[in-house]
Amino acid sequence: MKLLKTIKFALIAILIIGIATPLSTEAALVNSGELMNINKTVSKNTLVKGETTDVTLTVKGTPKDTTFVKPNDVILIIDKSGSMTTDNRITAAKDAAKEFIDLMDLSKHELGIVDFENNIYSLPLTTDKEAAKNYVDTINAGGGTNTGDAIRKATEILANHRPDAQPTIIIMTDGAANSAPDALAASKAAKDAGITFYSIALLGPNEDPTTSAPNLLLMDMASSAKHHHFVLGSIGLSDVYKRIVEEIGLASAYNVKITDTIAPGFELVPGSYDNHIPRPTVTGNTIEWFISELKSDELSFTYQVRAKDDATAGKYTLAQTTTTFEIGDGSTYSLNTINPIVEIKNHAPVITSITEDKGLTTGGETVTITGQNFLPGAKVYFGSKLATVISETGTELIVTTPTGVQGPVVVKVENTDKQFATGNFNYYAIPTITSISPAEGPLGGGNQINISGSNYLKGAVVYINDVAAVTSFSSSSLLRATVPASTESGIVSIKVVNPDNTSIEQLDAYTYLAPPPPPKVELTSLSTTSGKLIGGETIILTGKNFDQNVKVYFGDNEAVVSSYISSTSIRVVVPEGVATGLVTVKVINPSNSTAELTNAYEYLAPPPPPVPVVTSLSEDSILVGTTKTIAVIGENFQRTSKVYFGDLEATSFTFYSANKVTVRIPISTIPGVVDVKVVNTDGEFGVLNNGFTFIEPIPDPAPIITSLSDTSGPMTGKEILTITGQNFNRSSIVYFGNKAGRIISISDTEITVETPATTVRGIVSVKVVNPDNQEYTLQDSYMYEGIKPTITSLTPDNGLAKGGYLVAILGTNFNNKMKVTVGGTPLTYTYYSATKIVIRMPASTPGVVDITIDLDGETATTKFTYN
Repeated sequence: MKLLKTIKFALIAILIIGIATPLSTEAALVNSGELMNINKTVSKNTLVKGETTDVTLTVKGTPKDTTFVKPNDVILIIDKSGSMTTDNRITAAKDAAKEFIDLMDLSKHELGIVDFENNIYSLPLTTDKEAAKNYVDTINAGGGTNTGDAIRKATEILANHRPDAQPTIIIMTDGAANSAPDALAASKAAKDAGITFYSIALLGPNEDPTTSAPNLLLMDMASSAKHHHFVLGSIGLSDVYKRIVEEIGLASAYNVKITDTIAPGFELVPGSYDNHIPRPTVTGNTIEWFISELKSDELSFTYQVRAKDDATAGKYTLAQTTTTFEIGDGSTYSLNTINPIVEIKNHAPVITSITEDKGLTTGGETVTITGQNFLPGAKVYFGSKLATVISETGTELIVTTPTGVQGPVVVKVENTDKQFATGNFNYYAIPTITSISPAEGPLGGGNQINISGSNYLKGAVVYINDVAAVTSFSSSSLLRATVPASTESGIVSIKVVNPDNTSIEQLDAYTYLAPPPPPKVELTSLSTTSGKLIGGETIILTGKNFDQNVKVYFGDNEAVVSSYISSTSIRVVVPEGVATGLVTVKVINPSNSTAELTNAYEYLAPPPPPVPVVTSLSEDSILVGTTKTIAVIGENFQRTSKVYFGDLEATSFTFYSANKVTVRIPISTIPGVVDVKVVNTDGEFGVLNNGFTFIEPIPDPAPIITSLSDTSGPMTGKEILTITGQNFNRSSIVYFGNKAGRIISISDTEITVETPATTVRGIVSVKVVNPDNQEYTLQDSYMYEGIKPTITSLTPDNGLAKGGYLVAILGTNFNNKMKVTVGGTPLTYTYYSATKIVIRMPASTPGVVDITIDLDGETATTKFTYN
């Protein structure tokens, strides 16, 4: 791009992102989109005083394909402390460093090396790759980690870098520095000297980079977050070096300085900008970032600003953001960034109290409104009417109320920025009473009166002699109320109370009229003059002037008035008497007027209780030794009656009615017919003669065995056989000798059983025993046979007549107590298992002979041929 000389821009406001102004006379006019984009956003565009917003500044380098490759003078700092021997890290570091040297274009760049432990060693800048790699080969691990002095040595070497070259440090270390503050200060001094600073943390295989102290320190050392790398366990270290080689000399810009000067209405929030690489410099309201080398990656910086409490409300450009930077050929540029508009708003007004909170509808009263955030010129409304403001401060407004309508109204304080707060106020007017009609009524109340006047509110309450009346109609000038009852006659007051507690009382306003004296009660007759001592009968009393609340007594016992028929007739329930005989009946009205009839009612003695009668039973017999619940039917049973079967008392007595009870039959051991007797608590009883029978049970028939499906089997048992016969039971037990067999299935005529094992060979009896201990034995009916051996093969099955060779006999059920003969001649044998023995063949004449095995009389025989 052709360079332009001395380009000046006069009075031109750069309002869009993208125009960079060259500062040097040799600089060209460059579109910032070709080299750098800077964008600024906020999380909130409107702030109330004291609130904060997050500010995000993004910086992205955009190098073009033709971007100038700037020469770099690079110092590799290699940690060779003792910890580098872990996992053979020092070897990986040296190999990666030599690969880095091989990849470097030393026709354009120069390379030096600083290696360190407690001491510092170095190789000056050179273009000789072999010399650099040979130097790396001499590095051996051991000692501490003097990171600060190593950085200072690299800075010292780069102080004499080539004028057209970018000085660069690449540090690789695996451990915490001897002094982290010293190392950080050394890296800052290097970056302040214009050195691009790369850092590589060589961490353990399982180390967490987010908490690793060496990793966090190296992040702070790097020129930016994009200039820091870490690897776990040295894997990938050569890839990191390779990426750095590809980046060296390729950048959008160098020595980028971003200066953000915050507008006066805002202030920086301390600490909100600390979590970034590089960390900014803050002076007052100005925050500044320095980036020694900007790649194509996007960097993001965030911080917070707060709207000042003393700021003037309005919309403001948040800040002035300017950026200066250089490109690879040394040209210097500046860039202005558009800032977002942020509105500062006052705090909304708040009403905490209104004193007084009520006033007359005529207005003109002084009211104090207390609160916060009242602005000069604030307006106060009572409903829709504007009040007169007498005085104002930020926390208090004193106003004169306008006229209003009786009842609640909303008070609104509206600031000049249209923000407002509301409270409540009540307009009131004193009610009046002009007339009451009618002005008198009965002592029992219930009549309606009209109260005329003014200023009545909906919900107004009328009190007559301090007792609330029920209001059936209400308007601003008329109340209609139902007069409550009174206990005394005479003149009383009437008071009207509005819901806002305004009231008017008129004395001597209403008269309760005294009632006439009550008539004297009279009792003339009873509909019934006698009854049971237990009472409970309903009778009618006749007379005069019975009150609805009249009381009735039979002697000293009060009766229940079950029905007030009229003033001349009432129905009562006779109370229980104390004793048989005549009693006086008395009536008493609430006015204490009394009338009585002497000896008017007779309590009669109760008849004797009836004798119980047993007519039938739900069941009339049961087996001896058993029990069950049955019903007893008859008459005159009582809840406490007892039931006997002969001399045995029944249990579980349940009373259903005088005609039915249920009982559990007592268990009898004696068969026979017995009487059933029901005895009441008064000793009266009823008998059902010979009403119940205890029956002797008929025993089950004894079992019979007629045949066995098999009469012999092995001593090991487990043979399945069927027993045929009669009268078998599902719980029957089968014995072979004295051993029980396992039952498989049973019917009345057939049992399937598994024979038990025995240790004795011979014949035994088979016995079936039923649960009632009746049994049947089939004598000497089953034979336990011995174990029978078998011969399946001989190996060999022929041989020379001279004998002397071994023959294996294979079969089943062999043991070491058998007898073996060849052609009738007994032989010894070698026992191997239950399926194999070996004999030595004796001499014989040619021909076929028998080989016989005898096991307790059970034999097996096979043929052998002598050749």
